[in-house]
Amino acid sequence: MSKLKKLAGDTIIYGASTILGRLLNWLLMPLYIRLMDPAQVGGVVNIYSYIAVLLVVLTFGFETGYFRFAKDGNRAVLLKNLGSLIAFCSLVFCVLVYVFRNEISFYLGNEFLVAEYFVVASWIIALDALMSIPFADLRINNHTVRFALLKFLSVILNIVIVLFYMLLCPYLIENGYEAFELIYDPNNKLYYVFLSNFISSLLIAIIIVPKIFFVKAKYDRAVIKLVLRYSYPIMIVGLFGMLIQNIDKILMPHLISENAMDALAIYGANYKIGILMAIFIQSYRLAFEPFFFKEGKQNATKDLYARVLKYFVIFGMIIFVGVLVFIDVVNYLLLPEYFEGNVIIPFILLGQLFFGIYYSLSLWYKLTDRTNYGALISGIGAMLAIIGNIILVPLMGYLGAAITSLVCFVLMTIISYLLGQKYYPINYPLFRIGLHIIVGVLAVYISHLLSSDNQVFHFAIKGIIFVSYFAFLYMIERKELIKIIS
Repeated sequence: MSKLKKLAGDTIIYGASTILGRLLNWLLMPLYIRLMDPAQVGGVVNIYSYIAVLLVVLTFGFETGYFRFAKDGNRAVLLKNLGSLIAFCSLVFCVLVYVFRNEISFYLGNEFLVAEYFVVASWIIALDALMSIPFADLRINNHTVRFALLKFLSVILNIVIVLFYMLLCPYLIENGYEAFELIYDPNNKLYYVFLSNFISSLLIAIIIVPKIFFVKAKYDRAVIKLVLRYSYPIMIVGLFGMLIQNIDKILMPHLISENAMDALAIYGANYKIGILMAIFIQSYRLAFEPFFFKEGKQNATKDLYARVLKYFVIFGMIIFVGVLVFIDVVNYLLLPEYFEGNVIIPFILLGQLFFGIYYSLSLWYKLTDRTNYGALISGIGAMLAIIGNIILVPLMGYLGAAITSLVCFVLMTIISYLLGQKYYPINYPLFRIGLHIIVGVLAVYISHLLSSDNQVFHFAIKGIIFVSYFAFLYMIERKELIKIIS
């Protein structure tokens, strides 16, 4: 139980900064939809999808490789070599994007996405990639508080700079401070979204990146080859995973014939409502990976991994039920023209949950060094995501994209479970996990059936359903919960 508490404690620490940071960052979306046209908001969603995918490529899966080999005691050598390689590749990447910026804009952009946006996006990708190994070093050394504070500071800086450009500069210009026209163009608001991100990333990089170059260690090709051999399948897994999560936002402008960027804005804004599930999964991942690599196959029992997955599903379904039962409250942050996109939220939340389940199940191929299987499973999911979006989005709009995302993650979870039982069998409590998912979905369905025009009655019913759901959880899991708490 103490190991379960340790994992929960690390998840809470990572989650505290992640929740505060991402919630604050999420509040930028209500700001954007009120200050920019829907098509420009769609541009934000579109380019950040490219950033997420390309960032995986530039980090080469080295974070997982760092965790895998850092336990051998050569952390300084790993930090120096892996960080330097990422720095060199990031520089080359930025130069290539700048040189071919017009061609990139022609093939990937439209009237809302011009060359300068892609150039600034490349700077963001390079800086975030460069910081990946120093941040991994903080995690493996259990410097969770420093990690959390730096991540939170990055978000705060980004928000402050965005507010400076989007609110303060227009206010000052309107009140006669014409000098601010030199740094702000009111007709190019989308540019300042990316510029703010770049500046905040740069400031954090100045704090954390120098340790790569000043650490006392030698450059060693053998180390790079060793980690590359292990990590490249992880990179492929991550790339496919990001494609599954972002290919809808990348392809949608090319698959919807009319008002595509407006549709993407509605889809992106409602997708963001799944932020609590995304935060929970990210916090869990940040804590889980160092945890199970330290425990390995010798120190941790398979029963522990089974219980970890069960409680992950329980907390994930609490978020699922909470968000959807009280979706009327969440909608206050959106504008009425975005409400129609609420239809995608159940699919997005469940898809994110199954992504987390898949990630937890993936320990079997990482602990047995069969990372090529991870690449194969993710590749199947990515192909399904691409094909599903191409077929369903023209027929169903953004709802087709949400359904495709859920189907992909469910399929990947099933395949990973079946293969895992062959190479690293764990007796997961499938009945309990399935029961928690089914009851959570039923609770949401019942809450929508009992909706009422009377606001007092409406929210009273939702409150009763939510409390009843917690009562169900207590009845099912009370014995084990009492053991953990005691």
